[in-house]
Amino acid sequence: MLAITRILVPTNLGEPSRAAIQHGVAFARQFGAQLFLLHVLDAKKLDAALETERVLEVLSADAAGLATNEPTSLEVARNVARHDLARLLAPEDERAVRAEYLLRASGIAGTADAIVECARELRVELVIMGKHHLGFVEHMLAGSVAEKVVRHAPCAVLIVPRPAQTDAGAKPRQTTTAR
Repeated sequence: MLAITRILVPTNLGEPSRAAIQHGVAFARQFGAQLFLLHVLDAKKLDAALETERVLEVLSADAAGLATNEPTSLEVARNVARHDLARLLAPEDERAVRAEYLLRASGIAGTADAIVECARELRVELVIMGKHHLGFVEHMLAGSVAEKVVRHAPCAVLIVPRPAQTDAGAKPRQTTTAR
């Protein structure tokens, strides 16, 4: 029997990612697995977010009259990740799936490589990702992050389709089957 104990859900905080998170929570609950939510940022944006959090932590400790121990880089990264990602899960889901929040820099290799490397480091058995629709030119130039992760991930990858539009003008997606 396949044992799934660790699930990674990369998110860019958009709607397709939210659908993937819902699937991740459902799978984690079903298998009793731990859920890791990963947000990959451009290295400069990540550095800015970490420095902002470091300053806020020191200032809040000073304002409270507490002795300030300079937070470690790991503590700061965890706090930034928790701040950005914790609102994506209901508190009961967060506890049930033992959610852990991660931030990584995309670096030169790109977002897909950061996701694959994280999956390797954490030894996850399943990556669940949302499918984002790219324009033709974007797809031809860069390909899709999901496609790259599928090709290089050390584990199974589940791609969750983009949620259907709910407005009156949207056409439902039709599927056909070959006979």
